[in-house]
Amino acid sequence: MMIRKLTTCGAATGIGLMLLAGCAGLEPPPTANPDPAVLGALERTSANECNPSVASVLTGAKVPAGSIRGVSYGLYRDINTGRIVRYDAWVGLTDQPGSLVVTVDDFCRPIQIYARGGAALPSAR
Repeated sequence: MMIRKLTTCGAATGIGLMLLAGCAGLEPPPTANPDPAVLGALERTSANECNPSVASVLTGAKVPAGSIRGVSYGLYRDINTGRIVRYDAWVGLTDQPGSLVVTVDDFCRPIQIYARGGAALPSAR
């Protein structure tokens, strides 16, 4: 019986290490001091405590304030506790289809930025 428990524990530890290794290459997006115009564009369409952090990511990605049509937040909750664990800020752009998505954690720390639905990051154009 004791051997089985050790084996299960070892397998769980191995899976945990594989998951951590899979995330090891994920680096936070570049940030900069938030452009007040970018922050203002976000605040006009959705008041959210993470707007300054999202604005710093958009500024770091060289997204001009004039190209921001609006922002909508999606949130993710822990299935067991109901606690918010992260937000996705879907940023609509005036000059292209789709959205830029900025993911932040529950403390608004940037995790990643990516494009969806035909949008492109300024650095990828």
